[in-house]
Amino acid sequence: MAIAASIAAEAQARRGGIAFHYATPLTARELAFYSRFEVLVTHDPLPRVQVDELHRRGTTLALYEWAVAFYSSLATPWQRSIAPLNRTPLRGHLGAPNADAYYYDPLKMHGRAEAIAAKLASIGYDGVFLDATTSESVHPDAMIEFERRHPSRDYDAAFREFLRALRHDVKLVITNQGYRKAKDVLPFVDWDISESLITYPRGGKFVLRPWNDPDDPWNSIAFLMRKLIAPAMKKYPRVRFAHLNYVDAADSALVSEIIEIARRYHAQAFVTLPSLNATIETEAYFDRRP
Repeated sequence: MAIAASIAAEAQARRGGIAFHYATPLTARELAFYSRFEVLVTHDPLPRVQVDELHRRGTTLALYEWAVAFYSSLATPWQRSIAPLNRTPLRGHLGAPNADAYYYDPLKMHGRAEAIAAKLASIGYDGVFLDATTSESVHPDAMIEFERRHPSRDYDAAFREFLRALRHDVKLVITNQGYRKAKDVLPFVDWDISESLITYPRGGKFVLRPWNDPDDPWNSIAFLMRKLIAPAMKKYPRVRFAHLNYVDAADSALVSEIIEIARRYHAQAFVTLPSLNATIETEAYFDRRP
């Protein structure tokens, strides 16, 4: 009986790794679900009462931050004070097609880490999720200007200094696809998130990538995990890796399969709709961890 009670207690205490939910505030049911994860990433700050309740239940919180740019309509006083790479607004690339964006010059970001830390402290959050990191996420026109301004500098090496400052000021740092420039990003982060390496959009919907297509290895799950993720995991064992993937509907069997694929490669997974505003509940997140 004692052994059974111990097993039950252990199962009850098991937590998921990292979750993403971009609708605020949380419903009572959502709060109960996300409190079972170690980390919850939100796009906008949750009400302070929900922040405090998630903390009470053991969940830490990270706030969304576009790593390489900002929208003029949402610019903070600090962002309006800097000299971005583009003097006229840019749209598209990884930014919205209908919103004006300005791209940071990584050599002119003094004070950004402190501004982020101050914002997190004001809302009670623990850390930041830097979405769309590395030079691969920068609009091509902005990269041309970076290279014109700094012909002898590497963008990601310059961005590394911001990450170093952020690591000093913020206790939880999460990146999106930092593995692409591992030496410049991963020494400073706690989690790195891949995106759409298990499911991908095809024919107007999200489907599983092929497992191992010899004719198309760069669209095959096994190849991508071995080629892109495994080397970074080996070199940076302190960093935890999670795979964010999208589905079109709450298909519990597909969600469970995605989670198991991530575990096969010693990582976490989170599955949601492309809007990141819906909750797909499953016990698969909590039944075991790698």
